[in-house]
Amino acid sequence: MSTAPPHEATALPHTRRPVIELFSHGRYWCWAVATALLRLPPIMAPMALVLASMHYTGSPAKGGMLVGVSLVPSVLLAPVFGRVLDRLGPEAWTYRLLLLGAAARVALAPAFAADAPTWLLILLTLVGQVVTFGAGGATRTLLDRVVPQRLVSPALSIDSVLVEVVVVTAPFLVVVTSFASPAYALLAMGLSMAAGAALVHPKALFRRGTDDAADQVSTGADPAQQDTDPVVAVPPEPNGVWRNPRFLFWVLVSLSFGQLLGTADLGVLPRAVQQGGGTAQAAVLTGVLGCASAGAGLLYAWYGPRIKFGAVTQAVVLLLFMSAASAAIADAGSWWSLGIAFAALGLGTAPLNTVMFEEPARIVRAERTSEAFSVLVAANGIGTALAAALLGAVPLHTMLLLGSASALVTLLAGPFLLRRATRTSRVRPSSPTVPEDGV
Repeated sequence: MSTAPPHEATALPHTRRPVIELFSHGRYWCWAVATALLRLPPIMAPMALVLASMHYTGSPAKGGMLVGVSLVPSVLLAPVFGRVLDRLGPEAWTYRLLLLGAAARVALAPAFAADAPTWLLILLTLVGQVVTFGAGGATRTLLDRVVPQRLVSPALSIDSVLVEVVVVTAPFLVVVTSFASPAYALLAMGLSMAAGAALVHPKALFRRGTDDAADQVSTGADPAQQDTDPVVAVPPEPNGVWRNPRFLFWVLVSLSFGQLLGTADLGVLPRAVQQGGGTAQAAVLTGVLGCASAGAGLLYAWYGPRIKFGAVTQAVVLLLFMSAASAAIADAGSWWSLGIAFAALGLGTAPLNTVMFEEPARIVRAERTSEAFSVLVAANGIGTALAAALLGAVPLHTMLLLGSASALVTLLAGPFLLRRATRTSRVRPSSPTVPEDGV
């Protein structure tokens, strides 16, 4: 086992160029491709289900109903699945759960074609969606076991860039695969999930090879021991997830993040129409946001590890910045100012997503991380649902201004939650030192 003092754990030969190191890290790219494939089905699902409903029933109603009834159970059950995977072991069971979801998604195609009962369509849709959300936290947990801790932040930043690629690719994939029949779009969803499951299989994700040698050189430790060496101390959180004030702060951050982005995604078309444009202009604004987010993600992957401010400070600054951008979207008076506002929102997206999904791993017990990340995924979905509810309940301008409502609550509740956080310390494997105030 490594005997290096804690303060030496960050003085590693490769820390100055983590992005370059990641590009040659085979297991990371196996994980990254897997997560991209697993994100495709839930993004494709709304369009694919509506197309299948129109083709086989002559109405979009059944497809819209399937999308609606699967959303709430997926969000609510995600933490439960995360907890179960923590108990069973995410390495051994994540791919099995995903294969179950893939089978359900594939079965949707013949079920639609055979005019199956509505209850069966609901069941298959629920299984596919719930599994996707439930396994989301476990796949994030696997990243901590795929790359050394010092590479987690840039790995998440690059993953944020890949998210933008998936968001853009998914609708085109639905269109292309449904040329012959919408059933092929449903099959594509299932096959994408099955391929992702295959890539997170332990034999694929944890195969030993050149990555082990590279990790050993950079840490000075046997790769087999990297997950067991107590090289640094971090605060203990004996209360698990739900009674962990520090973690609850990050739940609020995820909720705020979901509402801010949901406000922009759902409000972009009516905002473009209000400005005198239409679908084309809305697509351009969405592209501007995505490109800005991708660019910020690459920059953060390169320079993020050099930032001296703590995670909480970064989250507060990014929330304030994105809230200002959301307000600017509501009041922009020209296309140029509207585009700049969307770009500003995108600039904060990838960095905040990175911090939000990196920090909880340091403050939650290792045996509860899948549950914790699933809670963050669920909170993000609730934030998006809140934006959708506001779009239907209040005028557009008010909805856009309220896009930062959750962020305001987070900023007000943050000091209270962080003051309550425990200030004791405990040993955690392969984690950097975290200041007790979290900043």
